[in-house]
Amino acid sequence: MVFEELSGLKEHYLHCVRCGQCRSVCPVFEEVRNETAAPRSKVFLAHMLSSGELRTGPEAAAHFSRCILCQACTRECPSAVPVHKIILAARFMLARKHPSRIRGTIFREIWTRPALLNLAAGLIRCSQSLGLVKMGLACGLLPPGFSLPGRLPRQPALDSLPEITPAAGKATTRVGYFLGCSTNYLYPEIAGSTVSVLSQLGCEVVLPKSLKCCGLPLLESGELEPVAPMALYNLAAFKRLGVNTVFSDCASCTATLKELQAQQLFSGIEVLDLSGLLLELLDSYNSGMKALNRVATYHDPCHLAGAQGITLSPRQLLRRTGVEFREMKDAGNCCGGGGIFAIYHYDLSMKILNKKIASIEETGADIVATFCPTCVMQLRHGLAKHKGTIEVVHPVQLLAQSLILA
Repeated sequence: MVFEELSGLKEHYLHCVRCGQCRSVCPVFEEVRNETAAPRSKVFLAHMLSSGELRTGPEAAAHFSRCILCQACTRECPSAVPVHKIILAARFMLARKHPSRIRGTIFREIWTRPALLNLAAGLIRCSQSLGLVKMGLACGLLPPGFSLPGRLPRQPALDSLPEITPAAGKATTRVGYFLGCSTNYLYPEIAGSTVSVLSQLGCEVVLPKSLKCCGLPLLESGELEPVAPMALYNLAAFKRLGVNTVFSDCASCTATLKELQAQQLFSGIEVLDLSGLLLELLDSYNSGMKALNRVATYHDPCHLAGAQGITLSPRQLLRRTGVEFREMKDAGNCCGGGGIFAIYHYDLSMKILNKKIASIEETGADIVATFCPTCVMQLRHGLAKHKGTIEVVHPVQLLAQSLILA
C-alpha cells in the first residue's frame, strides 16, 4: 500500500526479467492458467501503461483487478520487484483517468463518513430482514458476492462498547483499539471478546468512537486521494485520548496502519500486532486458564503472514488456550477473499477458496482460527457452501473462552 505514481516505480518494473517464478505462487494464475493473469504480465502491462503504449480504459482496469494483493509474488520474486505496489499504482492511475461515479460514491462519499456508512449498513440490514437482498441475489439483480457477509448483526460493535474500558485489575498498560469496518459491522462479538480479554489481562482499552476506515478498501479500488485525510483524522482521534500504542484485531488494518506510518501519515504512535501483545500479557498473567477441549487449525491471513511476516505468535497463542493444534496443508495460501476481490470476481474467488476448505477439512479439526475478519467471512461462506460443520473463529474468541470470559 505504498502511495507512489506508476512512473516513479519505473526502475522496479524494469528489473523484472520475466522469469515466471511469480506464476508458481499466484493463486489467480493457478486458476485462470492464462498469461494475462500472471503477475509478470501485470508488471509488463504497467510498464506499457506508464509509457502510453497501453490505453487506459475498462480493458486495462479488468486486467489489474484480477489480483488479490496477497503479495506472494513480491515475496517470491528473485529480482525483488514489488509487484503488488506496481499493481496498486496502476489502479491509482486508471481510477484517476477514468473515475467511476458508483465507485466514487461508495468509497469517497460513503466510506469516508462514519454516519453515512452506518446508514448504509442499516439499509442493508433492513433489506435483508425484508428478504430484498435474497430476492436480488436469486433474480441476478445483485452480484453473488453480496451473499458473502451473511446476515448483518442488529448493531455494530461501536454502539455497544465504551470509549474507555478500564483494566479488570491493576492496569499495566494503556492501548488504543483500531476497530476496523469488518469487525465493527459484521462481527461485533470479536470486538467484545477483544476488549474483554485485554481488560482481563491488565489493559485499559481506548476505542475512539469517531474512527474512520483504515483506507484499505479505497487503496484496493485505486481511490487514493481520501486516504491521507482519513489517516490523519484517525491519528488525531487517538492522540486526543492520549494513546501512544495502537492495535487492531484485523490483520489488514494493522498492515495498512504500518504502511501509513511509512508514509508519515500515522506517525508518533506504535502499531502493535495483537497476537504478540496477547502473548506478552499472558506471560505475566497469574490467574488460571481453562484448557479448551477442541481441535483447532489455523489459516494465515495474507496481510499478517505475507505483509508482516507474522506466523509463529498466532499458533503459540492458540496453543496457550489448551486446544489440540493441527497444522493444515498450505496454511499460508490465500483463501481467495482479498477484500473487494471476492465481490468483483466471485467465481474465481470461490475456486481459490475451495482448495483452502479442502485443506481445513483434511485436518479433522472442529475449529479453524484466523486473525482476519475478512478471512473469517470468506471461510464461513465456503464451509457453509460445502455444508461443513467446522466453526470459524478469531483466536481472541478462543482466548476469551479459556479465560472464562465468553
